[in-house]
Parts: sequence; structure tokens; C-alpha cells
Amino acid sequence: MMVFDDTAKRKIRFQTRRGLLELDLIFGRFMEKEFEQLNHQELTEFVEILEFQDQELLALINGHKQTEKKHLVPMLERIRQA
Repeated sequence: MMVFDDTAKRKIRFQTRRGLLELDLIFGRFMEKEFEQLNHQELTEFVEILEFQDQELLALINGHKQTEKKHLVPMLERIRQA
């Protein structure tokens, strides 16, 4: 089980800096509006989402692609709406 202390949260913030400007903008809004309210399960899902490659991640967030990991769909929607 991952522990989400301040150090872990700083690492997550750093991981949201991606190679695509579009993702940087999307994650910037999400981090500003939603990140501090995430519970442990949501943080775990968010970290799992950050493991996707940039192009696939952008397609998932934009709804152009569906993931087989259905447990991530609500978090992807939350990111999309931020």
C-alpha cells in the first residue's frame, strides 16, 4: 500500500509535468482544483493514470480512446471536467 505523505504528493505533482503542452494545461487545472481533495483510493488511481504514455493519456482524457481498466474511468472523467 502506497503512503501519500507530503513527499509522495510532491513527486506526484512533478509527474504531472508531461511532454505535451495539452497535458500540462489539463493537469495544471486538475491539480489546482482537485488534487488536495483526493482520498487515498483516488490518489492511487491518479498515480496509475500517470503511468500511461503521453499520447495514450491525452486520448483517454479527451475521450478518443477507452481504457480496459474500467476502475480508472471515473478519475479520467474527473480530470476531463477540471
